[in-house]
Amino acid sequence: MAPKKLVCNKCGKELSDKDAIDLALDGTTAWHTFVRSKGEQPRGLFPCQDYIRCGGEMIDFKDKNNHQGGKAN
Repeated sequence: MAPKKLVCNKCGKELSDKDAIDLALDGTTAWHTFVRSKGEQPRGLFPCQDYIRCGGEMIDFKDKNNHQGGKAN
């Protein structure tokens, strides 16, 4: 079951449109492969829309313990 809402772990940007979430989740494997290829561990499911500015990754809103910043705290 897809999350009802995703939130950036850095800037707090939210994504709640079901179709947008489903589309983004389709790219999770590719995102994780890319991040690992840089020698890092992925923190979220895919990059934030503002990744270039904030460097955050989108996580399931229910997983509040993973929030590191932004208005989601």
